[in-house]
Amino acid sequence: MFQISFDFGGIEEFDVCLQDPELHARAQASRSVLIQFLTSSRMLRSAAALYAPIVQRFPGAVVTGVTTAGEIAKGEFLRSRIVVIFSFFDTSELQLFSLGCSRGEEEESGRRLAALLQEEARESELKGILLYATTQRMDGAGLLRGMRGLLPDVPVFGAGAASYEYDTESSLVLAGEQLYRDGAAAVVFRGKELKIQARDYLGWEPLSRDMTVTETGGPTWIKTLDGVPAAEVYEKYLGIRNDEHFFKNMLEFPLMIKRADQILARVPVARGQEGSLHLAADVHEGEQVRLAYGNPKHIVITPDHIRQQLDEFRPQGILLFSCYSRQIYLQDAVNLETGAFQQFAPSAGLYTYGEFYGRGDNVQLHNASMVAVAMWEGEPPREQPAPRREEPAAAPGTKQMELTSRLAKFIGVVVEELEQANREMQALMQTDRLTGLHNRGKMEDLLNSAMRCMESGRASISIILLDIDRFKAINDTYGHLCGDAVLRRTAQILKSYTSNRIAAGRWGGEEFLVVLKDAKKGEAVQLSERMRSELETADFGEAGTVTASFGVTSAVQGEEMRQIFKRVDDALYAAKRSGRNRVIEY
Repeated sequence: MFQISFDFGGIEEFDVCLQDPELHARAQASRSVLIQFLTSSRMLRSAAALYAPIVQRFPGAVVTGVTTAGEIAKGEFLRSRIVVIFSFFDTSELQLFSLGCSRGEEEESGRRLAALLQEEARESELKGILLYATTQRMDGAGLLRGMRGLLPDVPVFGAGAASYEYDTESSLVLAGEQLYRDGAAAVVFRGKELKIQARDYLGWEPLSRDMTVTETGGPTWIKTLDGVPAAEVYEKYLGIRNDEHFFKNMLEFPLMIKRADQILARVPVARGQEGSLHLAADVHEGEQVRLAYGNPKHIVITPDHIRQQLDEFRPQGILLFSCYSRQIYLQDAVNLETGAFQQFAPSAGLYTYGEFYGRGDNVQLHNASMVAVAMWEGEPPREQPAPRREEPAAAPGTKQMELTSRLAKFIGVVVEELEQANREMQALMQTDRLTGLHNRGKMEDLLNSAMRCMESGRASISIILLDIDRFKAINDTYGHLCGDAVLRRTAQILKSYTSNRIAAGRWGGEEFLVVLKDAKKGEAVQLSERMRSELETADFGEAGTVTASFGVTSAVQGEEMRQIFKRVDDALYAAKRSGRNRVIEY
């Protein structure tokens, strides 16, 4: 494989490439050629008109491209240029697929595109998929949802079409001679000797407490966080007002979401009516989000960092898909991270508003990250890693970044201390001080949550209410200190039965409550019998033998909590009336 990039001030200058004898020699010696145009809307339209002369000069070449919010060539940031990346593959094959995709049709379009890719996967070894889509006007996450379950387990990488100054009407995708205002293009890479390694880099860190997305207005709109208009969060914590600088100011402070095992960033790109926020990628109602800030020490990717990840091979070409927010945040120091890749292989790419990254069913539309894709063909050379290069003594912005890094470190530690204090306070508020079990308020919360799961058909619930027999007599005979010891020993026994499905808490006085999720028929009764037997034979010291009576019932869909407690309370008192030290199921 051989990769080289050019940058031009106008599309007419591309004629140099069409006439370049070295490029033609490379093309003739290669099995496949990929030509990518990364530029503004106006210039990409002109590039589409060049398709015929391109394939005449480079027969069989795959031609694609996308509009940008800034270009990268030879590891350096460019603006308002045309970057053309030539990738020549010695033995690998490439194929281009594309389709239109109007708003509301994203999932169906994703299924159609994935079906085309599946056909290709059956015919030969797939090694990777490059994906471009017009995500400013369509739901890019919806496109991916449609593809889930159909994609082969190979790296997927690419970008959403961007534009300067977030002009949504100017984002386009090029696929051959077709220019899509609403659509997607995918390039399939296949070949035995081809290897592709994709990595994502984030570098943003949480700043605020967790907030819940309480209302959305579509896949990429947040109406409220914790019941408050979402944009007010930015005004309250950061003083970012709804003025002409709103967009660029918010780019530096994305929202962070933990989704499954991934940390994703979501960049607000506009403020809507009634304080809503328009994001560059999807968010779901009920998700927890936090404001984030950029730590330069983590955002800027160093050659040492790259070397650690690429130590097993020497790439022959690197593609970079970086979020526009990183360009805004780093400003004069932006080349510090993109330039680091150029030390290892020719590196080129673009700044975008959404980065595609993942494998198989775990492909996500990212924000605020950089996706780096290293490619090579054949066996990696058995050479020593590339020699270290001296870093510039005073790269632009380095001093300012050092100061920002120290402030970021301070903020991070303070936030962690506050979170730890909050966790400890929450634990105190939810714990019974005498027994160490959950208190009544926490048990009510857990039961409410379990009932919501049951209503959605995801779980069944049983509850156990137990009461220590003749507890007043223990207090009257041996004193309250002995009574407290009996409560603590009972709690210790109950705690030994807790798990992800079983929660235990003190309900009040000498009563305890146990909640079982996903309980099979009879399981709650069997568990109660084991607890009853262990209590009866346990050593309670001065109090001697201690027993308890148990009431058991199961929740029914559609009923209220008071109805469940009425039944379990009746069962408990039935156990008391029938002689104590027994289990009664309602």
